[in-house]
Amino acid sequence: MPIVTFWSSTKKQTGQTMSLVAIATSMAIEHNYKILVISTKYNDNTLELCFGSVHKNKALLKKLVKNPGMEVDNGIEGLAKMAYSNRMTPETIQNYTHVIFKNRLEILYGYQELKNTPNREEYLKIKEKYKDIISNASKFYDLVFVDLDKEREDEMVKEILRISNVTVINVEQRIDMINNFNDLMGQEIPFNKKGVILNIGRFDSFSKYSVKNISRYTGIKKNISVIPYNTLYFEAASEENVADLFLKIRRVNEIDRNATFVKEVKQAAEKIVYKLQELQMRI
Repeated sequence: MPIVTFWSSTKKQTGQTMSLVAIATSMAIEHNYKILVISTKYNDNTLELCFGSVHKNKALLKKLVKNPGMEVDNGIEGLAKMAYSNRMTPETIQNYTHVIFKNRLEILYGYQELKNTPNREEYLKIKEKYKDIISNASKFYDLVFVDLDKEREDEMVKEILRISNVTVINVEQRIDMINNFNDLMGQEIPFNKKGVILNIGRFDSFSKYSVKNISRYTGIKKNISVIPYNTLYFEAASEENVADLFLKIRRVNEIDRNATFVKEVKQAAEKIVYKLQELQMRI
């Protein structure tokens, strides 16, 4: 099934992860899809702040097993070990995910150091298996969303861009970022340029860089989505409360202050669905 990768070609803050979280959560609620979100980032806890920590029960699990010294692996670390031992199957991936909405939305967090003990070597070993993990996940889930590292020349990044059906390229409302996007589309980058959606994170409707002006400047007519800055959302994203927030605001009326945010997130999700359908028709 389709792989949708959120990526930025620069290391500047673009709201990439926050845009992905909003779109994936909305899509899981509004559509009958089984969605997996995978982060390939190193020591980035943004997803955990949105949905809750995957490690919070690890100490309890160690007490319950017969051998207290036994290593209890979960998340990406455990799944990578399965991959290295050739025991990973599409179905086993769900045993290592953090379930947000049953049969709708699951999260596979990126590598996190615990207790301030850096272990870059372990992360580098995990990186080698990300492509295999994502490819296997796409055989089990209806949609796989990838929150991809911004390292442009990294081989793992290139591999994931190559296998992605849709690439959501994230920018801010700044002329240098828009110029960077235009330059990117003219270069030999390993992604399907017909599957590109331009997304503006933390969108400000009062900026002179409106969707209309950005469309004129980039030449992109339909494939632009925006995720407006929303106070409730950004607060929820620091309090492990994103899932509850989206359930609460999904049916707000038009005069509610959150109506524009809800509408734009839903439209961004619809653009991805439409793009996938469009690509499917070309096969």
